[in-house]
Amino acid sequence: MAARLRRAVDHRHAVAGFSAAPSLPGGGGLPAPRTAIRTGGLSAAREATSVRPAEQAPGAEPAAGAPKPPGWSLRWRVASGLVFVPLLILLARAGGLAFAGFVALQVTLGLTEFYRMMRGKGLEPHMRLGILAGLGVLWTALHPHGSQGGLLATALLLLVLGLSLRRAPRPRQVESMAVTLFGVLYVGWLSAHLVLLRELPWRAGYEYSAGASYVLLAFFVTWSCDTGAYAVGRTFGRRRPWALISPRKSLEGSIGGLFASVAGAFVARAWFAPYLAPWDPLALGLLVGVFAQVGDLVESLPLAHRTCCSHSS
Repeated sequence: MAARLRRAVDHRHAVAGFSAAPSLPGGGGLPAPRTAIRTGGLSAAREATSVRPAEQAPGAEPAAGAPKPPGWSLRWRVASGLVFVPLLILLARAGGLAFAGFVALQVTLGLTEFYRMMRGKGLEPHMRLGILAGLGVLWTALHPHGSQGGLLATALLLLVLGLSLRRAPRPRQVESMAVTLFGVLYVGWLSAHLVLLRELPWRAGYEYSAGASYVLLAFFVTWSCDTGAYAVGRTFGRRRPWALISPRKSLEGSIGGLFASVAGAFVARAWFAPYLAPWDPLALGLLVGVFAQVGDLVESLPLAHRTCCSHSS
């Protein structure tokens, strides 16, 4: 074996220790390649028709899954605002069932998204019952007189608990019940305050049309906070104290959102809310700026909890 290995190493042109094949007479072999008769073919056609990512035409839509270009989120916000704001103004001025129906649509979509997110975490919330309960809360906000509101809320609570317990015992069943009720409170009950704001003049006994400005004031100050936090955080955001909950939220963006909400409240007073006292916009802007951003962090908690669970497992 050692002798064979030595012969294989000493013979530079041998393959696996075999002797080199004798050359053909006259130095024959395969002829050298000549000039191609036709260039191109299928490979050239494929190369010509294929579009490389770096060679996409300007303004073309990015491929699915590709990172969005800078400023895409801001353009989307502006475009959606151009559609949403006129519709909001129209329905807020109408009030009554028209505005309540608009809020009911938002509650239905919000609860559907929330419960689907919870199902992605392995929970089993009662989606249909939760949506029904959320719409029932809106109905009590639209018709608050008498004891029917409290009666309906108690009935819905017992119904959620009863139907959830009818299911066969499953893992995390108590968490699923809690998530169902939390969705009703967080999405349905908080959204019902928009209906309460719109109907406040009717209950207080003064001009009904004033309720539209209350709703627009709440939306305008909240939108100012959100836009200011986004712009400042994207430009100057460095410190991220809430990285475990929402990695993109920065301290600079939060401060910018507070200033923007206060500024938005002052603009609203000068524009369409003259009933505010001179210093009311300061208090209103600070309250909205704080609680709007706390609400954003609460919305990010389910995803953060899912990440923590995946790391701990």
